[in-house]
Amino acid sequence: MKKSETAKNPETMQEGKPKTKAQKIASAVVNVLLVVALVLAAFCTYISFVSTSGNGVPSIFGLEFMSIQTDSMYPSLKPGDLAIDVVVKDPGELRKGDVITYWTVINGERVLNTHRIEQIYDGGEYLIFETKGDNSPSSDPLTVHENAIVGKNVGRIGGIGKVLDYLQTSTGFLVVIVIPVFLFFLFHLVQFFRVLFEYQNVKNRLKYEEERGRTEDMLEEREKQQADDRAALEAQIREQLRQEMMAAMAKEAEAAKQSGETEEEASG
Repeated sequence: MKKSETAKNPETMQEGKPKTKAQKIASAVVNVLLVVALVLAAFCTYISFVSTSGNGVPSIFGLEFMSIQTDSMYPSLKPGDLAIDVVVKDPGELRKGDVITYWTVINGERVLNTHRIEQIYDGGEYLIFETKGDNSPSSDPLTVHENAIVGKNVGRIGGIGKVLDYLQTSTGFLVVIVIPVFLFFLFHLVQFFRVLFEYQNVKNRLKYEEERGRTEDMLEEREKQQADDRAALEAQIREQLRQEMMAAMAKEAEAAKQSGETEEEASG
């Protein structure tokens, strides 16, 4: 983040039971808040550490974001506003009345300042700009060299500058970014293990059902085999009894025949 006198650059399921409507709403709200926290974390990290252009001010797709610190540009820009600038590639395109952000020296410190152009002077090979705050009675004591200009203001968002200022503090980053991001990953880690456990339970249940089906098939096959064995044994016993009965009847008939022949010989 680059600071200035007036501008600061802000660098489910439960064991087979469906979720209730309240649970679904709560889950959606948590997801939205955590996604917003992630976006803010990425935005602040990008602005603070990654996208620093050649003028020393972070930019995103040619846009620069400034957190207004003082009321020198009131009411055009108020303290706590988020000023939006575009990168100035050609200072010659700037006109009187444009609001620009530039490097200057205030109280012996090199800082960024955001003021309105009062006059433009031709220095030969470069341009010199005279600036003034809308809430100041006179022009700034130091003029601005064209090489010191970093952006031209194109808009503002009220109050957002304070939010980004707070995010730049260690407490704000911890409370608004680190903790929600941690909760986001913790929440989804718990969801992942819940789904994993449910999947494992379903897998074990299917395996149990499959094994039980195999066991039932084996028992049915064994019972069928036992029934076939009993039927074969009964048929064998019946056949044996039939053969024994036939043999006994044959013996009786043979004995009766021999007895009749003996009686005939005795009578003759």
